[in-house]
Amino acid sequence: MSNTKYHQWLCELTSTPTATGKEDRVIAWINRYVKSKRNVIMRADKYGNLVLCRKNISVSNSPIYITAHMDHPAFVVHEIIDDKTLIAEFRGGVKPEYFNGTPVNLYHGDDKPVRGKCVKMLEDPDKHTDFADYKLARIEFTKKVNAQVGDVMTWALPKAKITKGMLHAPAVDDLGGLAAAVAAFDLLGKCKEDVRLLFTRAEEMAFIGAIGACKAKTIEKKARLICLETSKSFADSPIGAGPIVRVGDFTSTFHPDLTYRISRIARDMEKADPDFQWQRKLMPGGTCEASAFGSYGFISTCLCLPLGNYHNMNEDTQTIKPEYISIADFDGLVRLLVAIAQGLNDAQKSPGLKPVLEDLFKKRKRVL
Repeated sequence: MSNTKYHQWLCELTSTPTATGKEDRVIAWINRYVKSKRNVIMRADKYGNLVLCRKNISVSNSPIYITAHMDHPAFVVHEIIDDKTLIAEFRGGVKPEYFNGTPVNLYHGDDKPVRGKCVKMLEDPDKHTDFADYKLARIEFTKKVNAQVGDVMTWALPKAKITKGMLHAPAVDDLGGLAAAVAAFDLLGKCKEDVRLLFTRAEEMAFIGAIGACKAKTIEKKARLICLETSKSFADSPIGAGPIVRVGDFTSTFHPDLTYRISRIARDMEKADPDFQWQRKLMPGGTCEASAFGSYGFISTCLCLPLGNYHNMNEDTQTIKPEYISIADFDGLVRLLVAIAQGLNDAQKSPGLKPVLEDLFKKRKRVL
């Protein structure tokens, strides 16, 4: 595949300011993509989750959904103290020691971002908000700012850049996964399989968007969900060793049959092309939407990219830094998604693992 366009999308998306419940700018990017494609239609459910599908396919009652979430840990303005001071909710998982003194950018409408500083975390969040699980911070600016409640503030980080085979960006989690989903969907323009995209809101505050999608019947009960994530890299899940078939997360393990069949597709790709790299791992650095979907009875699993500086936390320096992934891993994920979309239905016609085990039992039960 020609990667230039998809790498551009990757940089655009991972530079886009977003926050839990304030995913408007990401939604605008997706809207522009849909409007550029004659055969792609989009709908939103009652909670604002987005579903993209193509017109030129036969609709199935068990479609394949490639999913990603549209938010990233960030601040949302909660209270305006004066024209240079704000109280903001931080929505997402970042340790308290990373806040004090760290620069932030305020985004108000279409205005250019304004630089400020997180001067301190507030000790008692209940004094300022009904949402006690939000971290509250005092943000100060050196000049007057135009702000209103609900504006997004992000860490003040450089825009996304690809250098030496790595993407360094403000919000790879999960906009890197979203970019991979759109790239694969774009490459599948002539595929007749019923492959759809599901982009969820508010993942960083306990999968509220995904839960809403389950409750709103956004997803067909027999659908198969392939949730995309970027997940904290560990020594046994290195960056640059390929995309990961994620068998589980911190909370649960995923649908065994779907995970098995996707692993078979990845192995076949590796046999056909020894240069194709992939990993099969349990990634315990967090909990992903596949666990939420599975808890509501859906067939779900996860593919992820190993991520550096998870949630912008550089653990060596204890400072906020860009997240980073391998571009080769990203390209491999897109390739794998295309192969899954084209081959999963055929793979599911094969007997799966249980008949293999039954045959082994029949042949070898004499030893019992």
